[in-house]
Amino acid sequence: MVEKTKRRSGKNLQKMKILITGAKGQLGQTFQDVFVGHDLVLVDREELDITDSEKVKKYVEAKKPEVILNCAAYTAVDKAEEEPEIARKINVDGVKNLAQVAKKLDIIFVHFSTDFVFDGKKDIPYTEEDQPSPLSVYGKTKYQGEQALADTGGRYFILRTSWLYSQHGKNFVKTIMKLGQEKDELKIVSDQIGKPTYTYDLAFAVRDLIDFSVAQPHAPNSQKFYGLYNYSNEGECSWFEFAKEIVKLSGGKARVLPQTAYEYAASREGVTAERPAYSSLNCDKIKKLGIKTPPWQESLTKCIEILKSNKEL
Repeated sequence: MVEKTKRRSGKNLQKMKILITGAKGQLGQTFQDVFVGHDLVLVDREELDITDSEKVKKYVEAKKPEVILNCAAYTAVDKAEEEPEIARKINVDGVKNLAQVAKKLDIIFVHFSTDFVFDGKKDIPYTEEDQPSPLSVYGKTKYQGEQALADTGGRYFILRTSWLYSQHGKNFVKTIMKLGQEKDELKIVSDQIGKPTYTYDLAFAVRDLIDFSVAQPHAPNSQKFYGLYNYSNEGECSWFEFAKEIVKLSGGKARVLPQTAYEYAASREGVTAERPAYSSLNCDKIKKLGIKTPPWQESLTKCIEILKSNKEL
């Protein structure tokens, strides 16, 4: 991936000191590739507890980054129903702690949210102007995190995204590739619709947003670049359609069959969180800046080619 990163790296983005929280997760690892050559400060929960405001303040003041990429999050959607306070501490308090020190030190702060802030009752893609109405504890805490950041202010970006996957960590693509080789049949939810997002496409979009803001950090019109953006790959599908494409591209043997979300939940223990039936994101706002949202099939093909060549799932 480093070769792709160099080929697509921003022309105007000079070497910067960048703090990446959640550095061991799939998004954090992606940013390490995309920002190769920059001065990266990598932390995970062992190095920095973002829920401890005093520790966050001291750490950031000591490191003095120019950018914070907050990839730390509580993302266990069903488990959050059982431990809402833990989810809230990470997804709300942690964001607020980072946002406050970022504003104080005039640091560019990039935070990531989710399509789960919506209830899925629309039948056209959600825009940044649509009112969130989350169904789950996870969705509620992510929305509250957005609000905490917006209330704090400063030079911040919130990227709402969906169905993230990559060659790093655990994700739907890697799971289906593995099961597609091992199983004869897979039953996948067909009545939840959204947009898959390759983490590298998201990371390059973030790099471009930072590039814009660094080019004119305090110009009169620079504030227009900050705020909330949707980002996903182009085109929507169900999890069933997504899985069929994964199995096909990876050469799996399994037959992929549709099932309803209700059938899925009934067949498994611990599936307790309600999920939106439709959560596609409208990305027109970010595309107006010239930032690309490649078709999901195109990006999926790239990712699977890399996974097949690496032979590691």
